[in-house]
Amino acid sequence: MKGFLQAISFLTILPVGQTHAPDGKDLARSMAFFPFTGLVIGLLLLLGQYLFSLFLPKAVVLWFVIGLLAFLTRGLHLDGLADTMDGLASGGTKEKILEVMRDSRIGAFGVISLILLLGAKYFCLDQILDSSLPCSFIVMSVLGRNAMVLVCYRSSYARREGLAKPFVEHLRIHEVAVSFLSALGIALLLMRLQGIVAFFGVGLFSLGCRFFFKRRLGGITGDILGATNELSEVLCLVILIAFESLSPVA
Repeated sequence: MKGFLQAISFLTILPVGQTHAPDGKDLARSMAFFPFTGLVIGLLLLLGQYLFSLFLPKAVVLWFVIGLLAFLTRGLHLDGLADTMDGLASGGTKEKILEVMRDSRIGAFGVISLILLLGAKYFCLDQILDSSLPCSFIVMSVLGRNAMVLVCYRSSYARREGLAKPFVEHLRIHEVAVSFLSALGIALLLMRLQGIVAFFGVGLFSLGCRFFFKRRLGGITGDILGATNELSEVLCLVILIAFESLSPVA
């Protein structure tokens, strides 16, 4: 329970009564519960969709749900995406990229990436069948958080210090296994074969991200984890849409 509350405290804006600063090992252990935190986020999105749908059309509801997701996560992962894209777009050496990523100001590529990502989420959700939306909210959130765990495992931290350094340094195979199996189980339970395809698609993407940033920067940062989460959520939705379009109509 302690690790679960720690994961919720770190990944969301929800008040869960965490009054003390955890050490690095506690932070890393909480990663086992990242998919369950995604489950909580997905359920809150589902609740938001239901309430908004009582008096708003679907197009507006989806816009509010995406805003609710950003609010629940304090925009933490969106900020990571913008910083990562600004850094990569700057080119140059590893040190130059990391310097740009650390800059609190957002650049043109960061703004463009946010516009494209939020637009992609909106249009993807709009293409998913109404009957599949509730499970899609949950699976998207679960697989995005599991992706961060997969990228973290056996990675190096690209800076000397940083918010995500304890996660990278102390993450063990035990936490990865719990996260992996939890995400797989939730995806299978909610969406059967469709969920399994999305799970492995996002998993392969996560491994690709880890390989790319290891080659490019020598490791990862908290911004990269946030970017991985955001891109994984979009990829999950794309896979769900593709699966629906390729499935034979009954």
